[in-house]
Amino acid sequence: MTTMRSSVLARLLAAGVLSCAAASTLLGACASNESASPDVPDATVTLTPTLDAGLGDAEAEACTTDDCEYFPAACAPDVLCPNGPFDPENPAMGLDWGTRINVVVGRSASDVWFAGTAGAVGHFDGTSWTPSDVGSQETQNILWLLDSAEVLLGAVNPVDRVYTRGLDVDAGSPVSAGGWSLQPALEGRYNDLWQLTAAWAMPGSRSLWLATPSALWRLYRTPESTFELLPGIPWSVCSVIPCRSMRSIHGASERTVWAVGDLGAVVRITDADGATPTATPFNTRTWTGLSGVWAASDTDVWAVGGTGTILHYTGDPLRWDVVSDVPTSENLNAVWGTSPSDIWAVGNAGVVLHYDGSRWSRVKVAGAGVRRPDLYTIWSPGAGHVWVGGQGILLALGGNP
Repeated sequence: MTTMRSSVLARLLAAGVLSCAAASTLLGACASNESASPDVPDATVTLTPTLDAGLGDAEAEACTTDDCEYFPAACAPDVLCPNGPFDPENPAMGLDWGTRINVVVGRSASDVWFAGTAGAVGHFDGTSWTPSDVGSQETQNILWLLDSAEVLLGAVNPVDRVYTRGLDVDAGSPVSAGGWSLQPALEGRYNDLWQLTAAWAMPGSRSLWLATPSALWRLYRTPESTFELLPGIPWSVCSVIPCRSMRSIHGASERTVWAVGDLGAVVRITDADGATPTATPFNTRTWTGLSGVWAASDTDVWAVGGTGTILHYTGDPLRWDVVSDVPTSENLNAVWGTSPSDIWAVGNAGVVLHYDGSRWSRVKVAGAGVRRPDLYTIWSPGAGHVWVGGQGILLALGGNP
């Protein structure tokens, strides 16, 4: 990953898109460190469904590694425990351990959805999980929950592969066993929309912010429940500030949205719900790839990324603070919270962290046996209810959300 990050930086510098002086001004550095852009961009979007390097045996063997205290066998109220479509002891039962959960999101503690590789989609009603057949084996990476409907998009060719459930469709359109329909492809040519790297929408909003390798867009749901693309931040702007390859998007309000991505890039989008949004870059003082962002408010924002990087924004007009006492060096892939004193982050090798308003601490994961699965997504409807998804695993706080 260090080679890939260096290559990206080299191309930017060589092309004249980003000079060393400009890089220093925007990101506060002009030399790489040992960190790397994470393999997984964020809790909402995943680019490449890669299997875990070692899934381990089905039986829970005695732990012999140096992190045994964080992987107990028994569940407890303050421990994350398996819950959902995977059998923690038998990879052949339920969803195969090779299935990766790319996104978990919900409307409430009794209305939660997940989506992942091989067309895996499921719904939690407060008691149990039920599979939802999309009618396709495509990997699904984005779940946009409308007031009374759901929208699915994949990472590749997303404007041609929009699935909806609960929206009116043409009489001749096929409907899957799970109630999903493939929407007509969006009109027009959008050359950089062959791939999505992140997406986010404020609950109740008609617009979904989309990040592509070169620009930021907005997917708008019309009153007729069709979809249109609206301008966001164009490639001509993103090639300068920069806002290319954003890996996560979030905001505490519909008007102010944050995006983070490769090479430590952070931008704040203002007037995000207006006709002409603007993006402002910030100095993060790192080249580390950032893969997750969560905003408690417009002036209290957290970002996570490679090699245990955690950044905190507290309202400074130009820069973010680097958190120095993070209890892991694993890549962190996603962050979510319910308040300024209840924030969670997840990452590779089964790492889960929690912030209580004073410090970050490691959280235990039960029932994993010898596995240390990478974790890619986290969502919480409120204190005491936490969902985490990853490679062949779905976890809930206490096991009983």
